[in-house]
Amino acid sequence: MTTTKAFTSERTQAVFEAACAFAELEAAGAKRVRFGENAIYRLVDGSAVVRVGRSIPAATKEVLVAGWLAEHAFPAATSLSGREQPFVEDGLPVTFWNCLEEDNTPITPAEFGKLLHDLHALPHPTDFRLPAFSPMPKVEPRLQALKGKLPEADLDFLRDRYEELSEKFQDLEFPLPAGPVHGDAHLGNVMRTPDGTLNLIDFEDFAYGPREWDAAVLSVRHQAFGWASEAEYDSYTAAYGFDPIDWPGFPVLRATRELNMTMWLSQTIDESAEVKAEVEKRIADLRDDQAPRHWKVF
Repeated sequence: MTTTKAFTSERTQAVFEAACAFAELEAAGAKRVRFGENAIYRLVDGSAVVRVGRSIPAATKEVLVAGWLAEHAFPAATSLSGREQPFVEDGLPVTFWNCLEEDNTPITPAEFGKLLHDLHALPHPTDFRLPAFSPMPKVEPRLQALKGKLPEADLDFLRDRYEELSEKFQDLEFPLPAGPVHGDAHLGNVMRTPDGTLNLIDFEDFAYGPREWDAAVLSVRHQAFGWASEAEYDSYTAAYGFDPIDWPGFPVLRATRELNMTMWLSQTIDESAEVKAEVEKRIADLRDDQAPRHWKVF
């Protein structure tokens, strides 16, 4: 019987070290800065960021998207030249990136809205094809991985929710023209450099599809979680040029994003009791559309 190896801290650390040896980079002392869909490491000398991913096609696409953005002088992360991209070790893809120095000045919703507006104004890639957008491409495999880790009643609920939202999403009528979308456009995927420039990062979910998907991220965070004030949200929609909350299809996008957020966190349910408790809380909240969403940020 074939089994799928888990994406664990120990496995990704070993892959990271092998990739650094291949690329002649110094792995010792590196800091792991994120662990979720990817394991991301920053080298101790600040020369590079190394991403250990789960999907070879997604990693390959990331490098292509980085080249397309650079071609149009769009401020974004750039891949490290002179290395094979992606490098594959133990079935996991590794990509290498130039390190961005970060200024911790908070990114305003208005700045974020302008960045998204400019991204969506770019001409389409001509030397590669983006995949068609799918709103929940990772929910089914994540549900499979949760067997035995959550009660069957919760898994049945999540599967029913997934099927219900998939049907509703297919019936949506989108007012904005389709085009290249980031797919996971939130403030955590934007970095400000010391000169004030905002740089887009994390390209694995790039696709061709409805721009409302990107535009609605801050809308969900404002309406569902209160993570942006009314004034901040108004400045965001003014900068972007469209308010997703006013669109009748927004409740479906919100519910879909909430399910994605829950399933994203579920990947690391074995990492700590805190994560497991948060996943259980989110599932309970999803059973009630009116329940307040006091969710932790991971």
